[in-house]
Amino acid sequence: MPELPTTSSIETAAPQSYEQFLEDIKGRIRSAQARAARAISAELIDVYWQIGHEILRRQAEEGKRRGRGGTKIVERLSLDLRAAFPGTRGFSVRSLRYMRAFAAAWPERKMLQSGIAALPWAHVTLLLDKLPDRPTRDWYAARASSWSKTELAHHIASHLHEGEGAAITNFEQALESDDAEAIQRITRDPVILDFVQLAHGAKERDLEAALLEDIERFMLALGEGFYFAGRQKSLEIGGEEFILDLLFFHHPTHRFVVIDLKLGPFKAEFAGKMNLYVNAVNALIAHEEDRATVGFILCADRNEAVAHLTLQGIATPIAVTRYTVGEHGVLMTGEDAQVTEGLEDEMEGLRRVEQQVTEFAARRAHELAENN
Repeated sequence: MPELPTTSSIETAAPQSYEQFLEDIKGRIRSAQARAARAISAELIDVYWQIGHEILRRQAEEGKRRGRGGTKIVERLSLDLRAAFPGTRGFSVRSLRYMRAFAAAWPERKMLQSGIAALPWAHVTLLLDKLPDRPTRDWYAARASSWSKTELAHHIASHLHEGEGAAITNFEQALESDDAEAIQRITRDPVILDFVQLAHGAKERDLEAALLEDIERFMLALGEGFYFAGRQKSLEIGGEEFILDLLFFHHPTHRFVVIDLKLGPFKAEFAGKMNLYVNAVNALIAHEEDRATVGFILCADRNEAVAHLTLQGIATPIAVTRYTVGEHGVLMTGEDAQVTEGLEDEMEGLRRVEQQVTEFAARRAHELAENN
């Protein structure tokens, strides 16, 4: 339990303005709300797994006794639970089948102590709907706690697990081993830009403009932790002006990332220009505490042998990766609605409980503030 401030420390502390006091209280309330929501979600996941496990066990027993799979257990249980808990949603036949599928997909209860327990139930049902094999489900489950439902659906649709870390790079020779591994993991090949439509005869500036029109989706396509730092950034080197296409900052690895967009396939001369850009950002923009800048060359295609040989011997860290664009774009709203159709009733009960807990947390935080 954290130590309470002593009387002397309270007396000597600098006085807070009311605005600071209010922000402090609001921060405590939000923290309490977040903790309460996480606790509710974890308990919900646990009880849903238990219900699903018991359904599987009961169906197996019924099947042994009667020579069939006990197919009516779910329907009967749904009726009885609704009668026993008339004000609680989440016990429809559809919901109970999801619980059964959940327990079948992760039969070991100890899995609830890993990433799956930190996921909202809607994330779990999405994994069950979209991913048939355990290794792929585990891969997404381990990463999905920081993604929204829409982001998770997008990553599954774009087969993120196949493209992560697949770019051709020289990171192993240009960076220290730990740093190289961390940066390699954030590369993607291809980068899925299926929300972008390019007309015949489009220029590189058209691609850049299309990406910046939906910068949030572009950053989602790049991966987690990318922050937009500028476009068409002018750098003066030896009296000459050079223009960067796009500049990002990757917060988790604390470094700038230069992105050069190319409509056609990779060419060896692209690496020379990127080498200059990366060195220039290190010299003119990055701070001493920032890690080495890296360059991403995004091309429509690449010859792997040419890309590998081009990057050999270059001292600056550079990645060559492909991108794909969409013919009609991705209608995430429609897909998301299809994925979650029929689940709103089941989730409404949880939302009501969450609201009650957050209201209690707010009242409790207010009472504590008044007592202090």
